[in-house]
Amino acid sequence: MSKEFPDLLRPLRPWPEVDLEAEHVRPLLRKNMGRFFPGRGDLDTRNQGLYSWVKARSAEGLWPYGLICIDPPFNETKVRHASGADIEGVNLTAVDYMGMAQHPALREAAREAIDTFGVHTPSSGPLMGNTATSVELEQRICSLLDMPFVFLCPTGWAAAFTALAGVVRDGDYVVMDELSHQCLQQAAYASTRNVQIFRHLDNAHLEERLKGIRAEDPDAGVLIVTEGLFSMDGDAPDFIELVRLAKDFDAFTLVDVAHDMGSLGPHGSGSLGAQGVLKDIDIIAGSFSKAYGTNGGFVANRSHNIQWAQLCFGGPYTYSTAMGPVQVAVANRALEILSGPEGDELRAQLMTNVNHARSGAEERGLELFGSPGPIVPIRIGREANSRVAGMRAFQKGLVVTSLEFPVVQRGAARYRLSLSPRFTHE
Repeated sequence: MSKEFPDLLRPLRPWPEVDLEAEHVRPLLRKNMGRFFPGRGDLDTRNQGLYSWVKARSAEGLWPYGLICIDPPFNETKVRHASGADIEGVNLTAVDYMGMAQHPALREAAREAIDTFGVHTPSSGPLMGNTATSVELEQRICSLLDMPFVFLCPTGWAAAFTALAGVVRDGDYVVMDELSHQCLQQAAYASTRNVQIFRHLDNAHLEERLKGIRAEDPDAGVLIVTEGLFSMDGDAPDFIELVRLAKDFDAFTLVDVAHDMGSLGPHGSGSLGAQGVLKDIDIIAGSFSKAYGTNGGFVANRSHNIQWAQLCFGGPYTYSTAMGPVQVAVANRALEILSGPEGDELRAQLMTNVNHARSGAEERGLELFGSPGPIVPIRIGREANSRVAGMRAFQKGLVVTSLEFPVVQRGAARYRLSLSPRFTHE
């Protein structure tokens, strides 16, 4: 593989000329978003500094977020950058792990759903928000995840929040991996004052937390919270050990499978299926937006009792309009495809592309996070370097976002490449 990367960029509007040594640019490389979070006084004027900082970074081409699609987000696409420059290049930002977003069978399912049910389900889940197709989708998820009970939510965020907040009460304990998604963290802190964090993937530290809780409160409800595949580090827990700890300390388990379901494991059953522990997990929350080509989410439960607590007390489920008919139909068809032979072929091709990309990065001496999967995180390091690296990537025709604190830890900025079976090695 050549170590020279071609200029794939075809600028449609000019990219700003940036002098990185200029006095007005240096502060744009040093500060991070966290400096603007605290505030007192007027809600509007105290955020003026944040707005000015973002606006200045955007003008200099150093703000990597808020890309606007000009063309559909295929493998190669055209986007408008926050600087105002229009760029065309290889799309490594869109989270479409299985390349399903443009699948012809999903397009057909969407058209059929519109003809049958229209474009909207104008009700929440408790108030006639379900259809025969949504019940079929729930049954498919039950079969894939070996879970007896499933209900749908309008988004993956709503599903994870509902899964936790619907069942945890003020006197309970939530013991959570430090890198758990914001939807899980916000649900935990909204539900109980007893939130304890354990080091990322560190089951020994998790055991310490559980021992301390049981020594202080032997009868409390305890929920262990983690993810099937972490979106920023691209790694997964040792679930066999985690399940053992849960049983030893009489704790329940909640796993968010938003990033691994569909793309990993037998028939797309994710890390839990790959490690053979599906029957041992109490609550699974997931999303259709990463592998299945549409929005929406679900909560799966081992216990009907827990599910009814979530149905009755999970705010995002109860007080949000249900998934629309198009989303339900697309998710249903995608789940059917990815659970079958075509899904096996797509997962095999995805891993071929993943291994190709990871080996190419390693050849260049780049530091990778995680293990082989649809997320390929490449370390950049300091936030200042991340901003320049992100700008250079766009200039080279790579539509790939560089991520920094607070999305990731300080000093651990990175590219986060989202791969797909639809890519060629070239």
